Amino acid sequence: MTDSVAGTSPRVRVAILEDHPIVIDGYLSRLGQTPQIEIVGTASSGVELEPMLAAHPADVVLLDVGVPVVPGSPNPYPILHVIPRLSKIYPDLSILVISMLTERALITAVMEAGARGYLLKDDGAAMRNLGAIVLAVAGGEIYLSDQAQQQILTRRPKGK
Repeated sequence: MTDSVAGTSPRVRVAILEDHPIVIDGYLSRLGQTPQIEIVGTASSGVELEPMLAAHPADVVLLDVGVPVVPGSPNPYPILHVIPRLSKIYPDLSILVISMLTERALITAVMEAGARGYLLKDDGAAMRNLGAIVLAVAGGEIYLSDQAQQQILTRRPKGK
């Protein structure tokens, strides 16, 4: 976290990887309501993320599952490979994945890869409390949207 200003708490530095400008605007609006958070950069494709983090250190990165590798590419950024690499390069970085995808295997794989949380974009309560969730994740907590948590905790019948 950045140094504290006289009499204030340290600010949590946040980087955002998201390819939809309107969604980025929403994150900026929500996170801008939390004075303890500083946005250090945004990237719209995977190829931009690591150079951005090198130039602008972050405590938390919001990482969209469906971001392309390069602008205009249909190929998704391989976050399941990127999360462990980012965790190794930046051991103090907390990764918060945000997605519309609710597949149990994906959620489990993302968390096992080292993410500190998995939010669903249509989780209205989580989006309203995004600042508090980012601060909690920066502080070492794990956060899962209710539906993501249910996916992980629900036992599947054998053979399915």
